[in-house]
Amino acid sequence: MRTDLILKIKSDPNLKQFLREHSYYYKDLNRDPNSIKYIEEHMKKEYNLTTEDKLKKVQDKLQTISTIMEVMKEE
Repeated sequence: MRTDLILKIKSDPNLKQFLREHSYYYKDLNRDPNSIKYIEEHMKKEYNLTTEDKLKKVQDKLQTISTIMEVMKEE
């Protein structure tokens, strides 16, 4: 495997963990170093790190705060 890929994997704990859980991707990386992009996308989907997931988390938090505020007003 290329040195730059090894450094990239070591620098990203989520990617490192994902590759440990799905070790068959190492074969893909050895054959095609550009497949790292696909692997990162797959990792983000599995770990809910996409932009949509982050926005949904913020929306859920805002909704929770709004609900708490409504309950406080009623008292």
